[in-house]
Amino acid sequence: MKVEELRNMGPWETPMYLFDLELFRERVRLFRRGMGEQTGLCFAMKANPFLVGRIYQDVDRIEVCSMGEYRICQKLGIPPEKVLISGVLKKEEDLEEILEHYGSRCFYTAESYGQLRQLKAWGQAHGQKIRVYPRLTSGNQFGVDEEEMIRMLQEIRETDCLELQGIHYFSGTQKRSMKKAGKELEYLDDFLERAEKEASVPIKEVEYGPGFAVSYFENQEDKTQEDVEILADAIRKMRWQGKTTLEMGRALAATCGYYMTTVRELKQSQGKRYCLVDGGIHQINYDGQIRGMYIPKVQLLKKDPQKKEVPVGKEEASGMQVDTGKEAVHNRKDLKEWIVCGSLCTINDVLVQKLQAEDLECGDILVFERAGAYAMTEGMSLFLSHELPKVVIYDGEAGLETIREEIQTYGLNSEESRRES
Repeated sequence: MKVEELRNMGPWETPMYLFDLELFRERVRLFRRGMGEQTGLCFAMKANPFLVGRIYQDVDRIEVCSMGEYRICQKLGIPPEKVLISGVLKKEEDLEEILEHYGSRCFYTAESYGQLRQLKAWGQAHGQKIRVYPRLTSGNQFGVDEEEMIRMLQEIRETDCLELQGIHYFSGTQKRSMKKAGKELEYLDDFLERAEKEASVPIKEVEYGPGFAVSYFENQEDKTQEDVEILADAIRKMRWQGKTTLEMGRALAATCGYYMTTVRELKQSQGKRYCLVDGGIHQINYDGQIRGMYIPKVQLLKKDPQKKEVPVGKEEASGMQVDTGKEAVHNRKDLKEWIVCGSLCTINDVLVQKLQAEDLECGDILVFERAGAYAMTEGMSLFLSHELPKVVIYDGEAGLETIREEIQTYGLNSEESRRES
């Protein structure tokens, strides 16, 4: 969304998050076109749980990694056939509850032999065949090594109450080049050939996390289209001819989100201009950001609607170059540099170290873009007992809908929560 669209939708109460569902669906279409309809898409809901109830029909599957996420899906009525129960730790009592509710209607990863055996025992006791994805490790605490994987595959083959849906593999996020993913697929290709031979079982699907990078900051090139082409080509070259399902969170959701925070105070100290906003790093987090050193994509909504909306961002050597829906502004001598800080009592609460703007006033709203994935959940949201911001969904013709009002957290940080419960 551009400044004019946001202006026309207002007024806004901040701090708040705005998620544009059509932008999410645009990303889904981008990956569908680039990868082909034969490649599945799984949305990792940890990236943005607020979207799940509105977009589950746009993807093939929802990855669920905690009991909290499971309860969200249950409350929203997400069809079990759309759900993949994942997560490195599955407590026995939690897995038992999920099995009692979903049974064999959903899918399960097995990160260990212990998890596989619990799934097996439940299936035997209830006469159901559980669909499972054993997870192959990429060299960390997730999944099992090759030898253990082959033993698990053999056990699944010999068990009537387990059905091998495929294997699960994910090695990390924000890969700056899909060439690394290409190397991983070459490795998987070799392993799949070996595993099918040694375990005497066909592997029909791989649930694979490619780790597409998202460009959050000014001067970072968006290489999504190029990366999609590289990955699609790597999959086509595999000798193994089963189905690949891409498990993604950030790559699908990041671009659909905005974080809005209002300028509350302006001051100068030791020759530096400080802009204090009503949000902070407890409510907005960008992967790779370090005390505001990198300049995120930001728009400015002026308090006075009669005043001209002006670009904000980073001043290049040749002047300003920021996409705000207006023509780029070059060689602006009237731009001022601001340090944008939040409301926390820590020197680390810096959102932007060097924000260039023509004129900031109290009451202006800064709109941080690409805040649709993790940005709203990775911060230290209970620090200083600040509020949890309002969450608003925008869905084209259906317009705006508030799906979470502002929540005060002070009760969670005091004995009051015990008394109230």
